[in-house]
Amino acid sequence: MSCPRSRTLTTSEWLRNIRIRELQQEDLATCVQRMNDPRMYGSMHFDVPIVMENTIRWFERNRGNATRSDIVFTDDKDRIVGFGGLTSISESPRMAELYVFVNPASQQRGLGTQATLLLCQWGFARLGLHKIYLLTNEDNAPAIGAYEKCGFRLEGRHRGEYLDTQGVLKDRLYFGLLRSEFGYGHV
Repeated sequence: MSCPRSRTLTTSEWLRNIRIRELQQEDLATCVQRMNDPRMYGSMHFDVPIVMENTIRWFERNRGNATRSDIVFTDDKDRIVGFGGLTSISESPRMAELYVFVNPASQQRGLGTQATLLLCQWGFARLGLHKIYLLTNEDNAPAIGAYEKCGFRLEGRHRGEYLDTQGVLKDRLYFGLLRSEFGYGHV
């Protein structure tokens, strides 16, 4: 089903249209462009500007790394709509940290929520994870709302741990989601 460009997709349409696949080297230029967009700075924990050469080295260094799985979200026409992944994947107790960022031009449309749900489903089913957690800050209210819609619960606060891009220490919020709470049986 194709939707006119001028119309905003509903959440259910995003769910029907979003796909997930592993990050490939040809995706890196789009990833770098999106990460260098100032609208991303408030919610991501990286230093800007992001440089393509460093990103290629990062990609090559992490290829085949069992402790992370970086992915791309695409629409039904294979256009990149977001990036995400599971990092710090542990063998025991089978847990990982989640990150998701969507095209800044598509924010506030429910895409982040759908991408988070899809990535959690993928992590629990494909990777056999028991818990997925994430760290964010209080300034990231739209994402916090999306995480809570997906079932994540605030589990704690790390005081003054995160230094934002303006050099200000902020508290990081720790959210968690268990496989059993997501509907994948008791662990």
